[in-house]
Amino acid sequence: MTADTLRGRLRGGRTRLLALLVLLALVVVHSQRVSRGMAERATGSELSGREDSGDGRRRQAILEGLLRRIDDSQRRIEQALGDLDVASRALETERAGFQAELEARDSRLRSSLADVAAVKALARDNAVRLGDIGPETELSSERGKRLMIQPTVQLRGNGTVGSAVVVYSGPFAEGASPQRHCNLALTAFHVVAEVLGNRLEREIDAVKLFFPGTDQETGALTARLIAYDKAKDIALLSLGTEVRLPGFAHLQDDALLGELDIFSQACVVGCPLGSNPVATMGQITAVDKEVDGEKFWMINAPTYFGNSGGGVYSVPDCNLIGIFSMIYTYGKAKPRLVPHMGLFLPLGTIRRWLDNEGLGFVHEGSPVPAKAWKKMGYSPQSRLPEEEKSG
Repeated sequence: MTADTLRGRLRGGRTRLLALLVLLALVVVHSQRVSRGMAERATGSELSGREDSGDGRRRQAILEGLLRRIDDSQRRIEQALGDLDVASRALETERAGFQAELEARDSRLRSSLADVAAVKALARDNAVRLGDIGPETELSSERGKRLMIQPTVQLRGNGTVGSAVVVYSGPFAEGASPQRHCNLALTAFHVVAEVLGNRLEREIDAVKLFFPGTDQETGALTARLIAYDKAKDIALLSLGTEVRLPGFAHLQDDALLGELDIFSQACVVGCPLGSNPVATMGQITAVDKEVDGEKFWMINAPTYFGNSGGGVYSVPDCNLIGIFSMIYTYGKAKPRLVPHMGLFLPLGTIRRWLDNEGLGFVHEGSPVPAKAWKKMGYSPQSRLPEEEKSG
């Protein structure tokens, strides 16, 4: 029912009320006229006492008839007044209902207009944001280098080679030296085990970074194993430098990670056969491959020996979504590599593992808490050479 319809019904109710009032006025006027006629006839009857008794009875009968008519008119008037009162109350109730409905509709209309204004404001805001992120909706060479190539780490030792990804370069918590930073990298555990052999407590002494400006001529950078899980084939390394690194891999947001599925585009970056970082494109082909009770994701990007421990990134945002673990082979006597069937540990599993190890600060991006200083090899008493010189 529209507002105009409601107003029309209200005017109709008022018209009916006016008609009832006019009818009441006519009845009252008629009653008054009848009363005056009765009075005049009564007076004439008294003055003509000489009329015969028959005429008196007729007049008496007429008078009684008039009185009955008056009584009947009175009852009708009272009934009309009662009906008028009922109609008036019903009309007032209906009017109040119409008014309430009009007010409710008006309130809903104002609310709808406010919602429309809010949606328009949100659309304008989204348009601005889309304009800001527009250049990032396509994979650019410079963005890919900065977020996927540069955080890659090459590990060598014991006649083998593997990869890792720098995922953290942050300060120690309050009270620590502000010049000293903790630099951490994720890799596959089997890479560390092959490089170090049975002596996992040793340092990896051939670690190569690819950030611009880093001096790799001496090969002096080392790495130390901080935590690992053999079943998940994941490990965390502490890099042998406390200088803040110029960048590290961006970890994909949990909500966006949950949107990934088969056919989602992804890029694998690693150091196959000991080369500098190589990027290969592909798609996620499975998210439920189970190996020794652990679930891995499969990707069809070309990979080879040496990719293990490297990063797997979503495209085009270049955010880290997992650590590459293994490649399928077939045949027992002479196993052959299937380079388009690689498995990687998804970031969601890695996050839960870090939390269980008390290393949640790594994916949270917060300073290294004091309880983890010793594990990270940090001691407030030890000082960087730069600090000693300045002292």
